[in-house]
Amino acid sequence: MSNILDSCHWDHECITNSIASVLMQLLKGFVPKELVSNSAFRGSASCNDKCTLSIGDYSIIKDLDDASIKDGVVKVIRSIDLGDIPDLLQLLVNMDLEPGIIAVDENVSINIRGELGARVNEALGIALYSIAAYDNAITRLSAAAAIYEGLGNVGKARFMEAMSKIARAEELRVKASRLHEEGNHDAERSMIEDASKLYASSVVSFREAVGIEEARANEVLSMMDSSEVLANYYFTHGDIARAMQYYDACRSALNNVQGLSGDYWSAVKIKGDLCSAFYLLCKAIEEGNWRTYEEAGDKFLELINEGLIDELTTEGAVMSYRGAIDGVEEVDDAVRIYSKYVKAVSRYFDNIVRDRYGSFDAFMEEFRKGDYEGLAHVLNTDVSTLKLYVVGKIIMDVIREEGLSEDTALEVLAYLAGLGLNPLDMGVDEMIEELRGFIVDDNFLNRVRDLLVRIKDRLDNIVGR
Repeated sequence: MSNILDSCHWDHECITNSIASVLMQLLKGFVPKELVSNSAFRGSASCNDKCTLSIGDYSIIKDLDDASIKDGVVKVIRSIDLGDIPDLLQLLVNMDLEPGIIAVDENVSINIRGELGARVNEALGIALYSIAAYDNAITRLSAAAAIYEGLGNVGKARFMEAMSKIARAEELRVKASRLHEEGNHDAERSMIEDASKLYASSVVSFREAVGIEEARANEVLSMMDSSEVLANYYFTHGDIARAMQYYDACRSALNNVQGLSGDYWSAVKIKGDLCSAFYLLCKAIEEGNWRTYEEAGDKFLELINEGLIDELTTEGAVMSYRGAIDGVEEVDDAVRIYSKYVKAVSRYFDNIVRDRYGSFDAFMEEFRKGDYEGLAHVLNTDVSTLKLYVVGKIIMDVIREEGLSEDTALEVLAYLAGLGLNPLDMGVDEMIEELRGFIVDDNFLNRVRDLLVRIKDRLDNIVGR
């Protein structure tokens, strides 16, 4: 980003031309001379009638300001045919350029006729849905459905109708979440029930979308969502028995899936596995069985390891392992569960810290100020878990430097967390004395002492002691 700003001397026209140049290069394989001549890439372009760029990393435009990205996309729109708009939108989605998608929506008419109008509105609807701009997505998807209907393409029309219903359901879920935060639970429940009905209605539309390859997968996903949205509501409001019933319905949809392969099957399986994990967590809460809690945690952690790292999976894993820890008695069982628990805690807070602070270093700037109560409140946790997260990150760093395995770090963390020991608040000798009653292997205990000395020094440097 700084290279573009430096090369353009913070000139807005130059910056927007730079963005447009990158997008044109990726979209068409060339850039108009008039864009390159006043851009950050004028020195790295090879030109005849048209120009090509030699840039190694096109992601440099992603962190530029929204207004510049939008203006750069507008320049691209003016330089291409309407038939190129779907490809431009796919490019913007791939590059995670949300302001660019909004710019296309604002600058491309909804009233384009014929097959081209249907394709453009379809692409815009899907792109807007992908960035959670649900209201605008509904408008575009509905327009695409109407045009396809007029053209006699019934399969496509039904698919667009179904996607419009899903977008509306997702919009209701977002609004319901806000109502939950405001404490308006009656209105929240009404919206959740409406969302469930929309998902169920979309199942019928997907079923009628003959000839659309992804319709079958979306049909199954909507069946799952119609149950899951209710399950999540009841789980959040403490009605575990009803939540368990709906999670069971969601996961059971996997039993009747035929003919799906590749990415479609993966998407459906992940949704089914997520519902299965929550079903197990509900079952554990109902039965009070620590082994079922651990089984649920393992299911969540498996999803996290497969790349589904979001609030649902990470918080589900933390809740499950906490439940298991409360019921376990044997030391070996406790160490095993704590090891997985601290891994889940780390993933959970990595997610939150990235969204709120951008990076762990930025988060640590706040941590150094010492207001642990305030910071814990912001992150919706307690001080003990907050400190466990920070210590865990430092231990992982030290372990990597020592060339040791992650399992060693997790085992050390498990003993510390299980005994309520924290290097932020205690001395090394004090912690070793506590650990001596549980670790009988003197060689391992000596290695732990050496690690704790390094960890303690690192923590003291970080927090400015």
